Formats: sequence, C-alpha cells, structure tokens
Amino acid sequence: MYPQEIISDVRALNDILDVVSTYVQMQPRSGNHFGRCPFHQEKTPSFSVNQDKQIFYCFGCGAGGNVLNFVMRIENMDFLTALKFLADRVNFTLPDKKNNPSAVRQAAQRELSAELNKKAALFYYEYLHSENDDAMDTRDYLEARGVDAKLIKRFGLGLSPPEWDGLIKHIPDANPADLVRAGLATESKKKPGQYYDRFRERLMFPIIDNRGRVVGFGGRILKTSGEKEAKYLNTPETNLFFKSKQLYGINIARKAKSPEIIIVEGYMDVLALNKAGFANTVGVLGTALTESHVMLLKQINCKTAVLVLDSDAAGIKAALRAIPLLVAGGLKVKVLDVSANDSGAKDPDEFLQKHGRLAFTKVLAEAKNHITFQLWLEKNNHDLSTTEGRIDFTTEAAKIIATLSSDIETDAHVKEIAQATDISPAAIQGEINKLKGTSSKEINLPRNLPLLRKTEDRGLRDAKKGLLSLVLADSHAAKALNKSGFIAPDEMGGHVYEKLLTLAFENAENNIKPAPADIISYFEEAEEQQQVAEVFFTSQQYSDVEKALNDMAQIVKKALIKSKMMQLTDLEAIKHMQIQEKSLLQQYISMSDG
Repeated sequence: MYPQEIISDVRALNDILDVVSTYVQMQPRSGNHFGRCPFHQEKTPSFSVNQDKQIFYCFGCGAGGNVLNFVMRIENMDFLTALKFLADRVNFTLPDKKNNPSAVRQAAQRELSAELNKKAALFYYEYLHSENDDAMDTRDYLEARGVDAKLIKRFGLGLSPPEWDGLIKHIPDANPADLVRAGLATESKKKPGQYYDRFRERLMFPIIDNRGRVVGFGGRILKTSGEKEAKYLNTPETNLFFKSKQLYGINIARKAKSPEIIIVEGYMDVLALNKAGFANTVGVLGTALTESHVMLLKQINCKTAVLVLDSDAAGIKAALRAIPLLVAGGLKVKVLDVSANDSGAKDPDEFLQKHGRLAFTKVLAEAKNHITFQLWLEKNNHDLSTTEGRIDFTTEAAKIIATLSSDIETDAHVKEIAQATDISPAAIQGEINKLKGTSSKEINLPRNLPLLRKTEDRGLRDAKKGLLSLVLADSHAAKALNKSGFIAPDEMGGHVYEKLLTLAFENAENNIKPAPADIISYFEEAEEQQQVAEVFFTSQQYSDVEKALNDMAQIVKKALIKSKMMQLTDLEAIKHMQIQEKSLLQQYISMSDG
C-alpha cells in the first residue's frame, strides 16, 4: 500500500465535484451539489457532493465516501487501480511501491499489455494504409460497406499482415511471452519456444475501454483459405481483456454523453450507426449481455438502453435474456426490431444501407418498451380467435406484467390485454395479484411495519452522528467530552462509531485536524466508508455548541443505560442503573475544560 501522504496528495489533486460531474449532472443546492444517484434508480435527486469536505453521500441508497471510493464503485475498480486512474487524470507520478509485490507485478503486467496493444493497434492501422494489394483490397471492402476514412480513423481500424510473425518482428524488443499474455501472439504447441502472431490477414477492430486503453482486438477474416477459420476472432481472456466485461465503441459512446445508449450485436453495426450520427452506440462482443455490461452502461450515465439486435431467432432470444438484467440494473429498456414493416433488413447496418438515417431515426423513436415487446412476441404465439388461445395468451401476459412495479404501467397494459382478449381487467389484475403473492385486501397492510421499526431508534442514531460530527470538527468539544469521561469510545456502539470517537480524541490531543475525505480513508470496507460519509453529511452549525454537545451526549448515554437495564434480571442491579440514569441530569460537560 502507498503511504497515506501519497494517497492524500492524489485525492487532493482530484476535486470530487469535477470527477463526479463527468458521470452525473450536478446542480448546486443548499451549499452542496445534488444529482440523480448513479448507483440506484431514482426520480428525485438525492445524491449529494460536499465540495468543501470532498465527500459524497446518497440520501436514498446510503452510498458514500471520498473521490477514491466513488471511482472504485462507479468504475468497478479495486483501490490500487482507482488510485492509478486518479493519478493519471492529474498527471501525478506514483512512486515505486515496495509492499505487496504481487499487486505490483499484476498492475505492471496490465500496463505492459495495454502498451503492447497500443503498439499493435498502430501497426495494424499503418499496415491498412500501406500500398500493398491486401491493404488496398481491404480499403475497397470497407468503402463498399460504407466505412470511410474518417470512420477508419475514429475507430482505429487496421489490418493484420498475412505473415506468421509480422507483429512480432515489428516489436522486436518485446518479450514473446508478454505478447502471449497480451493475447497478441501464440506459442507453438509442436515447437515450444517458437511464437507466431495470433491475428493474421484480418480486418482489425481495436477494442478500447472507457478509460481509453486498447484492451484487445476483434479480427474479421476477409479471405478464406482451404482451412476452416472463424469469421471473427477475438483476443482471448487476458489480465486486461474479458469480452463479457467490455463493449465495443464504449469509449466513443461515453463522449456522446447521451442518457440513451443503443446496443447492437456487431462491429459493423456500431460503425454504421456512428457514421449515421448515432455515436451513442455500443456492441456486444459475441457474447450474451452480462451484469458487467450493465455496470459499464451505468458508468457512462446510461438511463435508457435500446436493444437493436438482429431480428432472427437468436437475436430475439438474446434480447429476452438481456431485458431482466437491464431492468434489474435500474435502466429503462426499449427493443427495436429493424425487420418490422417489411424493411427487408436483418440488422441495423443493412437497414441504414437500404433506407438511410432519417428512416432509422423514425423507427428508433417508435422502439417498444420491453413489456410491450414481450407482450407482442407472446401475442404472436397464440391464436386469439379461439377461447383457449386467448386464455393462454392472457395467462402468459399476466406473468410478464407482474414484473412491473408501477401501478400506472400495470393498469395501462391490463387494459390493452383486456381489449385484445375480451377478458375483464378485473380477472387479469386478479391473476397478476396472485402471481405477486398479494391480494387487493392485503396490499397496504404490511408496508408501514418496517418503517416503524426504523424510526424507533432514529433519534439515537441522529444523536450519535451529530455528536461525532461535532467532536471531529471542533477540537475544544472533543477535549471537553474526553476529559469529562461522560462517554467512552466503546460506548458508541459499533466499530465505526467507536473508531471515529477515538480519532476525535486523538486528533484533539495532538492538535491535528484531518480532512473528512482523509478520515474516510482510514476505513477499508465500503459499508464503513458509507457510515463515515453519513456522519459528515450530518454536520450543522450550532448557535450554542456546549448545549448541543450536552444534549446529544445525554441522549446517547441514556440509551446506553436503558439498553443495559433491559439485559438485567437482578432487581438491585436494575435500581442501581436507575439511579445512574437520574444522575445524568446533574452531569454537565463544560467547554471550558476543552
């Protein structure tokens, strides 16, 4: 681990509001900045950044911490990677790290793989622009597909030469084993120690992550030989590349800053849509959509995902698998079938070639929400001219509608199904309620119970947070509380609060005052960091600090005594605790002692 001073320097150079604003649209309010939380779905902004304290906190889901915690969470990074990310952002050179040699080696290998990929991408790009027959044929092919020079440059398209070791010879100073680890070369099984290029005579699509690193490649074969070769060949999984965690074109879609992201299946679809002006497009890399993909979409501030997958059976199946993942991630989901209305196109690239940009803009605006799409598919599977078909369709439709949490959306779809089947809305709603395990009589009964339990100790929690916030900010208050012996750290309840009070006492004694963002760094677990952030967002100005200190300390101490009394069975011990409780009124913490 790097020294705390280095971590603090990196953190201090990265203003949290600047960093957060690249992901979330923030607006000033009440001394802080608020926006919609990127970590959970919400309509009213409850995600707050305090620029003075350099911390964030969401009043909706409880996420909180400093700028490092934010980057770790939103970019799905470990601590060291997030630190390096922020250091690079401000051109801060991290010193060589002596501890944790394994982590150092892994980080160095990832950096080396990224550097080798970058050199390879440049080599492939330059080879595509050379004057040999292969390069000219490939440029002709791209031109015929509508890929112009501007698009080639934007995506860094290239061509791998036909030689077995064209790339290896181009980077002579690279260790072949490192090229293998980067996914650029392969060692011969028949002749160990002999290496050859993984990609040969293929149109190369560099895969760039949302940090701008070339993490891998997709290679499309253009000339078929006698051997049976895969049409597309991707970089194998490496220390830098996992196809289930990458989306093609995400580096460009991120810059588009659109809340709506179009998801397609192929490289050429991404290129075609970009050329038509839809830079907010990403492509899956020959795999099903995963939770990691959803996280990537949320990292670029996606609010609505539009699935524009191939219209064959496989494409429809992929859409149905993707929908629940996207919904679970808090995204709105739409589905566009480009083959609808006899378009004669099987994918977005073909649609654009046949009908153009304006036609695609129109069908994109008409994309069905995911519920409507699933109901449409289900409807096509049943004969609604028969009673049996209408019942079967309604039963399946109820299962789809039951996944909705919105009563308004539910009601709208229930009415549509009722109109299509002549089955009453009440019967359809009854089936939905049965699937949800509720009835109209019991829907509202249990909902307030958890809220009652939460509010029972709210005053105590607020007092603890307020007390900690006060003594962490005011060394005189901390010294006065410590000297009085009124509350000891281990009486605060819980590791985080105990450690915070200990820190407050130690800092006051040593006349140091670390920033709130630095104090958060003392805690390793995300849940602990959130609790600390919550404490600092509790802080307020008091007209009478001494009175506030005593009021909150009294609440905490009384609760502690009552808790102990609840565990006693001996009558004399209970009486003794009652005397202690009454004596609290005579105890007073004087700020003059601080």
